[in-house]
Amino acid sequence: MSKLLTGACVALLILTPASAQAQLGLGGQLNWGDDVDLGIGVRGTYTLPTTLPLEIIGSFDYFFPSVGVSDVDLSYWEINANIVYLFPVSSAVVAPYAGTGLNFAHASVSSTEFQDLSISDSEMGLNILGGAKFNVGGFMPFGELRVELGGGEEFIFTGGAIVPVGG
Repeated sequence: MSKLLTGACVALLILTPASAQAQLGLGGQLNWGDDVDLGIGVRGTYTLPTTLPLEIIGSFDYFFPSVGVSDVDLSYWEINANIVYLFPVSSAVVAPYAGTGLNFAHASVSSTEFQDLSISDSEMGLNILGGAKFNVGGFMPFGELRVELGGGEEFIFTGGAIVPVGG
């Protein structure tokens, strides 16, 4: 019981609102995966109003894997939900971050060559990620490396830009 109470107190301290306001951002990204080639995606960010500099990053990515076989269609997409720690640095321009999260990956293969073959699979996995965003005024470009353990089982390089929403 005391461990539960201690954990609840620590969580309350971490999530206690700080003077900073929460910030919402939306944007787009380009991806390159070591197995699934190029992809495009949308990204949303939410900076938590807590004493710790934490941000939630959610994304949907659609990839265009090359199959190399005619009459075979391969479709691959994933949804990611991550939480990152924004490292405090003296620079007002660069904001490095690192974190973890969940990955939901879906792949499907279809072919008319093999009697209308259609196979699909979905898996959940863990993300470990790190990157940096750059404050250049009205938008924030970013670059990120994400390692997927389970789920997509990929190394993904991502770059794009986020635009702050609301005020």
